[in-house]
Amino acid sequence: MADVSNIESINWFSVLTSGGPVGVSILGLLVLLSVATWAVVFERWRALRHLQMMSDDFMQEFWDSKSLSDLNTKLKDLDYSPAREVFRAGYNEMVRVLQVREKRGLSSHAPLSTDTVRRALGKARQLEEVQLSRNMTFLAVSASACPFIGLFGTVVGIIRAFHDIGQTGSSSLAAVAPGISEALIATALGLAAAIPAVIAYNFFNGRARQQLLLLEGFSTDFLNILERHFNLGRSESAAAQTPSAGSALNTIAEA
Repeated sequence: MADVSNIESINWFSVLTSGGPVGVSILGLLVLLSVATWAVVFERWRALRHLQMMSDDFMQEFWDSKSLSDLNTKLKDLDYSPAREVFRAGYNEMVRVLQVREKRGLSSHAPLSTDTVRRALGKARQLEEVQLSRNMTFLAVSASACPFIGLFGTVVGIIRAFHDIGQTGSSSLAAVAPGISEALIATALGLAAAIPAVIAYNFFNGRARQQLLLLEGFSTDFLNILERHFNLGRSESAAAQTPSAGSALNTIAEA
């Protein structure tokens, strides 16, 4: 009965704070990592949800616009989104290509190469991938490191339990309970930080890949519009009229 009364009188907060500098440091680190993990989870959830909504709005605006130049004039009124930035990069590169053709006096009906536009779109997607994957590295590190940190805390707690047995000369439950408690708490905190990090990393990584696939499809649609306008549609009207490069800059590519 004495052992039971001793167990009931254990102050669990004192178990956490009386484990020595190593044990307390491990438990404190795990608590900080757990709080930081949840903070990143909420930040990524809100950010990816917002970016998805903004990209959907931009895509709707893209297909509703009469021409790419009209859409370009509206960019300043549209919120940031990955799709908007990819469009901006492709449009600006297309304008530069047309300006070079105009300076060199090339025929506006000559086939237009979109290789530089394709590379500009690819670079923009890579930059947006960095934004979509922000803080994901922390989740990966937390998911892989926290269980081992908790395991280290478990070892420290077991060592403490054996040390208490040696100090008291008793192997009663009351003697080893503080060390065992510290060990189990360290294990629990390690898993509490790692499990949400693993789930969140895989979930957000899937959402980011989905966004990147949508951006890749959008880039393809953008290039198709340019190809139809400059390499197909304009060649059909070559016999009728000869529009200047300046007019091409104003209309760019009607969808």
